[in-house]
Amino acid sequence: MKDKKEKDKENKGGKEIKKTKGNGDYLKSLVADGTISQSLVSEELIEEIELLKKENDDLKKTCDEYMDRIKRIQADYENYRKRTLREQLELIKRANKDLIEKMLPVIDSFEAALASEEKSEKYESVFYEGIKMIYSKLMEILEKEGFKVIDPQGSEFDPQICEAAIAEASNDVKENHIISVLRKGYMLNDFVIRPAVVKVCVNK
Repeated sequence: MKDKKEKDKENKGGKEIKKTKGNGDYLKSLVADGTISQSLVSEELIEEIELLKKENDDLKKTCDEYMDRIKRIQADYENYRKRTLREQLELIKRANKDLIEKMLPVIDSFEAALASEEKSEKYESVFYEGIKMIYSKLMEILEKEGFKVIDPQGSEFDPQICEAAIAEASNDVKENHIISVLRKGYMLNDFVIRPAVVKVCVNK
């Protein structure tokens, strides 16, 4: 009894069909000239389809692997970009903090000059108005950059933004609350540039 391979050779005139993908047109030509049968061509085409399916699956797997790599690279780059931007903003904030910290003595001097003029007879003088205008403009510019005064008057003592200089008993203020601010404190966004120096109520 002849096996399939021998039958294939007979149907092809003694020529063995090479079973590889892409020989569909060649098989059709053999059927057209009567060299092989249609049933044999169907078997060969089925094998070719299987080869193509396998190759397609392999390509899809490779494509998925590359897509995963691309997504990971994109995620890593996005994280790097965000981290770099965050570090740059943090650096700018710290630089601004250092600069404004150096300006605090100037602000203190302005406030001292204004307080001194308010106590004098020249309260309405041109000099006073000039200092007040410059001080107001300076504070306006700084406030736009996130600069703000720490005003804990009457609130509970917070060691993160306040520094207790005096502890004093008082019937008018709750215990551990601020009686008065002895020196203004300042913040720049979330940074404490200088804590407020305060008098704290301690009832014994």
